[in-house]
Amino acid sequence: MIRGAEIDEEYSLTERERKNVAILEAIKRYGPISRTDVSKLTKLNIVTVSNYINNFIEQGIVIEKGLDISSGGRRPTIVVLNPKSAYVVGVDLGVFQITAVLSDLEGNVVTRSKTSRPRDTADNVVKALSEQIEQVIKSSGLEAKKIRGIQIGASGVIDREVGTIRCTEGVASIYVPITTLLSERFKVPAKLEHDVTTAAYGEWSLGAGTDVDIMLFMYSGVGCGMIINGEIYHGHTGTAGEVSIRGEAADVSDLWIGNIAALKPWAAHLGIPDEAREAIKSGGVSKISERVKGKLDQITLETVIEAVKEGDQLAIETVQKAGERLGVRIAFLINLLNPGAVVIGGGIEAAGPALMEAVKKMVRLCAFEEMANAVKIVPARLGEDCVALGAASLVIRDVFAGV
Repeated sequence: MIRGAEIDEEYSLTERERKNVAILEAIKRYGPISRTDVSKLTKLNIVTVSNYINNFIEQGIVIEKGLDISSGGRRPTIVVLNPKSAYVVGVDLGVFQITAVLSDLEGNVVTRSKTSRPRDTADNVVKALSEQIEQVIKSSGLEAKKIRGIQIGASGVIDREVGTIRCTEGVASIYVPITTLLSERFKVPAKLEHDVTTAAYGEWSLGAGTDVDIMLFMYSGVGCGMIINGEIYHGHTGTAGEVSIRGEAADVSDLWIGNIAALKPWAAHLGIPDEAREAIKSGGVSKISERVKGKLDQITLETVIEAVKEGDQLAIETVQKAGERLGVRIAFLINLLNPGAVVIGGGIEAAGPALMEAVKKMVRLCAFEEMANAVKIVPARLGEDCVALGAASLVIRDVFAGV
């Protein structure tokens, strides 16, 4: 069993906390459930499970809900999570937009708020961020003591310990301790995490990857979140997840077999908008031109995806080529890590079968048969809220650990 995720001290748990999370996650996902079945799922002995669950019932986070069918002898009681016992706030601090959600302990969204991200100063970003958090809390009508924590998923180079963000997308960096400021304002713990790994945890916890030991989340083709045994894998310095080599290293292609392009960095969304734009400039005919009224600089991923849904051949071929490139990288990661699931999200999954089938084709071609046959390759389920819901899931994890 791989234990690399335990390297990161911030997210490593004590033995008791680990058991808390394991038992409560089992109840959250599979409840109503008996103590015996929780024991089987978590591989913890029944006495330990019963003791922990009794404590959870006293704390109000778990509720007994009648009797299960007996397989002989006394009928066992079944338990369920009490999702309304606490609430959490998750925030997606994106390049263009800030999205905040307030959810219960099952990840059900109670309130949601969005706004454009200010692009001028860090002060205005922090202000907008605080306002969105305040808005979802106020709209929920909940008592402040019911809110147990805030988590932010952000793009850029982040310092989780200090709470700062160095942005690389032409927007203002935040060199003030944003987590400290939010914690002081809202009187609850506040944490910061990469958007890619935040989204990955959300998909593992609430979406497509809950039944596997190793799940990879390909975020818009430019980053990879890794969940190993239910833990985010950050790597030694907290920056694991790059799926390309440095751009300036491209001149060493003579050291590689074949074309190094498969490992070069590419633009967000697999470069799909850029490639569609260039194809049209080169004489390609597409409904995309009509959609943007000839203003090719306004082509977005969404523009191309809508054209794909209408059967536009140029759009379909653009998406298929991008899927093939992504499939090569995924095949390499499958050979390296032997994951149980690869989830594709961050927006590109909306391209549907044109993308997914191209990815799977390249995996069948490039990955070793034993590993290719064992992995599930699926689109993300959480959609545009994947980062915000992933952030909420991380707070839920903290709540579970601290019961």
